[in-house]
Amino acid sequence: MKLDYSNIQERKDRLKVWWQNEDIDRPCVGFNCPYLDSEITNLNQITDFYIGFCLAKNHDNIEGCLDEFEFLMDNIYSGGDNIYSFFPNYGAGSVAALFGVEPEYSKGSDKYGPVGETVWYLNEIPIEEVISRLENTELNKNNEWYVRYLNIIEYAAKRAGKDYSIAMIDLGGVLDVLSSLLGPKNVILTMRRDPKIIERACSLILEKMQKLYNDLQALIDKYSDGCDSWLNLWCPDHYYPVQSDFSAMLNPNWFKRFGLPFIKEQAEQLDYAIYHLDGENQINHLDELLSLDCIDGIQWVPGAGKEITASTKWMPLYKKIQAAGKKVILNQFEDGTKINFFYEKLDPNLLYISTFFMDRFRAEFYLPKFLGGQGGEGNFRKFKRTRKKELKENN
Repeated sequence: MKLDYSNIQERKDRLKVWWQNEDIDRPCVGFNCPYLDSEITNLNQITDFYIGFCLAKNHDNIEGCLDEFEFLMDNIYSGGDNIYSFFPNYGAGSVAALFGVEPEYSKGSDKYGPVGETVWYLNEIPIEEVISRLENTELNKNNEWYVRYLNIIEYAAKRAGKDYSIAMIDLGGVLDVLSSLLGPKNVILTMRRDPKIIERACSLILEKMQKLYNDLQALIDKYSDGCDSWLNLWCPDHYYPVQSDFSAMLNPNWFKRFGLPFIKEQAEQLDYAIYHLDGENQINHLDELLSLDCIDGIQWVPGAGKEITASTKWMPLYKKIQAAGKKVILNQFEDGTKINFFYEKLDPNLLYISTFFMDRFRAEFYLPKFLGGQGGEGNFRKFKRTRKKELKENN
């Protein structure tokens, strides 16, 4: 298998067809693996390539963060239909910072290294102040975080040009941002005691969220080509992984009242929308989500600390999503040993898997044959010995 990044336009053309639900010449799949002579030595560095918290640690250090990303680009191959993409990661729910909720970076002790890092947006202002706080927040030169986001995105987009994509920041979900302002307990209590406050607050948050999205994406469009997000999935038009993690705490009736309308409104303002379905408690809402024409696909995540997303356990869930005509997005963060299985069992026109391999030999062995791999057939150790010998002789 030849590692070649020169076919970038071919990748974009294929993804364009995939997004438009047309027949593709082969299934879409993205992968990364270190080059043979790379300086990548551990899982932490690869994870940092996807979701590095560089900006979360130093909010304005965009130059240093891009230096780090470009070093990783030189050491990690982006293959299949993946396109190099820098994700300005200020943590999930970055819109909360616009309303005065300062992010708190925390380094956890998760065994996967950077996966254990996170950013919290936590506050608890009085219920009676939330509407005035939201109404009085203006996205202009006097808003520190609005200006910061604009400056970071513009610098990154200018520097990247056509060499790589710039992803949208992680905006968060409408209810998730409200929870950052009030605290989850107070959101639930207010839904019961004064639901109109919740509805008004959500409308205001979505209004500011959409303005931020449009302003940032306009800068990306000016210098770059296409649109991307923390999903690391390129799109020729504007899309976003809409979410409402808070909905995991809502019963179906409350979800339909407080969650679904704002998910629908946000998705309708985009060319394409993927819903980020996070955790088993959100499965109760899946039928409502699948009923929305404005939702084009579902990205399934079992929940924090659970098994990987591309698991045979969830095959009925994937099939249900595809039966509704929606795409399934799986970010499989382990060696992609079962990629072939998923593309055989599911409709490849409605599937995108993104994965990484710890070395080139695993990529060559486990990648499907339609990508020039061996499809996992045979003995990996024997294959690796043979390939090492071939490469040594050719060099």
